[in-house]
Amino acid sequence: QFDAEGKKELSKEKFKYNISTGNWNKDYKSVITYEKNKKIEETYMAEENRWTGYMKYESENTDNSETFIIYNFKNKKWNPFSKTYTLLNEDKKNNIIETYNWDINKQKWDLESKSVYTYNQEGKLEETVDYKKENNWIADQKLKYYTDNKGNQVYSNLFFQNGKWIEQDKTISEIDKVNNKKVAITQQLNKETKQLENTRRFIQTYKNDMIEQEVQYSWDKDEKKWYKNYEQNYFYNKNKKLIRQQAFFNDGSGVQFTYKFDKNGNNVEILTENLNTKTKLWKLHEKIEYLYDLSITKDKVIDRGNINDEKEDSANPILEKRYYLYDGKKWILAEKTKYLYDKK
Repeated sequence: QFDAEGKKELSKEKFKYNISTGNWNKDYKSVITYEKNKKIEETYMAEENRWTGYMKYESENTDNSETFIIYNFKNKKWNPFSKTYTLLNEDKKNNIIETYNWDINKQKWDLESKSVYTYNQEGKLEETVDYKKENNWIADQKLKYYTDNKGNQVYSNLFFQNGKWIEQDKTISEIDKVNNKKVAITQQLNKETKQLENTRRFIQTYKNDMIEQEVQYSWDKDEKKWYKNYEQNYFYNKNKKLIRQQAFFNDGSGVQFTYKFDKNGNNVEILTENLNTKTKLWKLHEKIEYLYDLSITKDKVIDRGNINDEKEDSANPILEKRYYLYDGKKWILAEKTKYLYDKK
């Protein structure tokens, strides 16, 4: 249910069909109210076909801050559980994030941790420092983002131990514009040698700004060589839509997804196949079919955003989803879902 303008969601209910009784039973419900800059969502679960309070979420936004509070339902009332307060900078980016827990004995919020964000003159994130509260606030963890003298992007993770910052792991990303590749190498601290050592290598290959392949390797420190963990390949049609995705793993297994589209660009089928490790042939496994209302575009209907199966790049609203399993000879319809809309 929405407001009169069809923009703000006010409530929603979910029911499950009981095949034994032939009845629709209550499952989940949420009720949303709005107060100036505040949004309050109360959620309920069904117990013996009666609504029982579950969780409540309260969010409030101002020009320079965001507050998010979670309540649980206990003893027939909503009880504060946790709170996150975010102070924004002039660019509306995170400046300070504070996390609170509700002290049930003192009946007040207790500040547990906070994070401080630092940006460079260009507005790019340079550093995040996490603090924990003991007797005083103590810096606990630091994340650093920078460009090294070779032009590589570096992500560094440090912990404060014995009075100094110690780098625990680091990822170095190199952009190879000539070969259209991005290579990221992750190193972790060896506690015995106190040195950073290679652990993973991740290579992405692009063509026309679209990813064609991803390969991940693990470093064998004994043999001093890289071993491939998995490989993923991507294929596109002339409209730059993904039509096939393949993944191959180091145990010889693999999975393949094939996507079909109609003339409007709606995804009408997703076919899943598994690789036979002996014959190296693809074998049918499962299939999802989507039916659309071609008489109207999805921007003309309400509540399309709450349907998880709908593809965001589709032109029309989905009407039905059919899920099939392959039994070795034929497709078996295992599940069917229908969707209803209100027109704006």
